[in-house]
Amino acid sequence: RAKMNESQLPEGRRGLQRIEELERMAHEGALPAVALDQKEKQKPEIVLVPEPARVLEGETARFRCRVTGYPMPKVNWYLNGQLIRKSKRFRLRYDGIYYLDIVDYEAVYTCEAKNDYGVATTSASLSVESEENQYFQY
Repeated sequence: RAKMNESQLPEGRRGLQRIEELERMAHEGALPAVALDQKEKQKPEIVLVPEPARVLEGETARFRCRVTGYPMPKVNWYLNGQLIRKSKRFRLRYDGIYYLDIVDYEAVYTCEAKNDYGVATTSASLSVESEENQYFQY
């Protein structure tokens, strides 16, 4: 049996780090040049659309949006044509799905995915109801 000598270990570790780095880059949408030829260029498509939401005053609503496309589309959320930035009222998060959390702001929200090959958009409305209105609906 061949013994593994110590000079082989760092190489193996470097290989593992490289795999982890490639996975991280792929997750962030920045694939190395070698993968460019193997990937088919495609315009963005929204495969998980945000659903209309209704919440009580003071509650947080969440919209979710998942997109495909290559190169990885840039995704932004808009309110009345204005880009939404992180604030006390709006929280943005990404973990493979793009999230927009909203506190108390009734409006129509738009998710836009854009790359060099096209643009895809979808919208959903948020209704905010006061506690008093709840009692009169029954």
